[in-house]
Amino acid sequence: MNSGTTRKTLTAREIAEILDAEILGDASRSINDVEVVDRATELQLSFIGDLKNVPRLKLSQSKVVVVPLAVRNELAAFPDRTFLLVPEAEPAFLSIAGLLRPPHSRPRIGVSPRAVVDPSAEIGANTNIHPLAVIGRDVTVGHSCDIHAGVVLGDGCKLGDNVTIYPNVVLYNGMLIGSHVIIHAACVIGADGFGYRFVNGGHERLPHYGTVRICDNVEIGAGTTIDRAKIGETVIGSGSRIDNQVMIAHNCRIGRHNLIVSQVGFAGSVTTGDYVVCAGQVGIADHVHLGDGAIIGAKAGVHRDMPGGQSYLGAPAGPVAETTRQLMALRRLPEIRDTVKKMEKELESLRIRLQPVLTPLTAEASDAAAA
Repeated sequence: MNSGTTRKTLTAREIAEILDAEILGDASRSINDVEVVDRATELQLSFIGDLKNVPRLKLSQSKVVVVPLAVRNELAAFPDRTFLLVPEAEPAFLSIAGLLRPPHSRPRIGVSPRAVVDPSAEIGANTNIHPLAVIGRDVTVGHSCDIHAGVVLGDGCKLGDNVTIYPNVVLYNGMLIGSHVIIHAACVIGADGFGYRFVNGGHERLPHYGTVRICDNVEIGAGTTIDRAKIGETVIGSGSRIDNQVMIAHNCRIGRHNLIVSQVGFAGSVTTGDYVVCAGQVGIADHVHLGDGAIIGAKAGVHRDMPGGQSYLGAPAGPVAETTRQLMALRRLPEIRDTVKKMEKELESLRIRLQPVLTPLTAEASDAAAA
């Protein structure tokens, strides 16, 4: 977490040396803080990430701006600014932010006397157990972990090394957490899944005997819930990143390096391959599989397996090109409706005009049929 209070002054020339950036403009200008381009003052470094955001400079007071090489041709319109040209602006900007707002040093508190730690628990070297944390029986915590205030580690949980669990996270009994894992505040890992059967006019809960396994190098956002398996494991693959307020149901198996954005919901037994992306508010029906590299667009509803290597949109979800055609057709419905009404009127007018001609022919045809 950044302190937000530490400050130092850097010149554009010093920043350019740190970033190995090209300078356009006055290299002697200095800054003492960072801010987004819309709100930056003359003493705050800002950045522009791509070509479409260049117009935002017109309303910005920032005099020193990190920009990508791709926007070079647009910079002549701002002769009063100093630009630092780099291949990618945002990571370069954030590296300078880290110098101006360094994180708090990691405390060395060990096991707080105000924490509740069962005598059977094994706590690794250089691990901090903060006040009001609760560590259950037969828990194993690796070295260099941080277990923050209000965290509950249920009986039999096993954590690897360099795990950070932020305040008020609850791990139910028997959860398995790998190394280099970050779990943000208010997550619940290992609650029973939503499993019931209808018996004698009521809903009878089905027991859940499994666990959750979170593999190495996973980050889980605040308020996310991951349910334990009925039998076996609910698995989050290594390298995956899960945003805030995501719901992952029992027996799901998430592949490696997935990106799951806020408010996504996975029903029971969903499986994904590696490098799958689910944008915000995607809903996945139970037992669906998403193949390697599948990209599911925001608010899509997925009811069947999605092969890998493609992008999908819509509810029900389909390939982007197909769904886009459908959406374009829907947008034209009012126009099509007006066209159909116009055609109906023209047909009725034509019928009325042809009636005097058609009536004798119809009569002749009837007489011929009678004969």
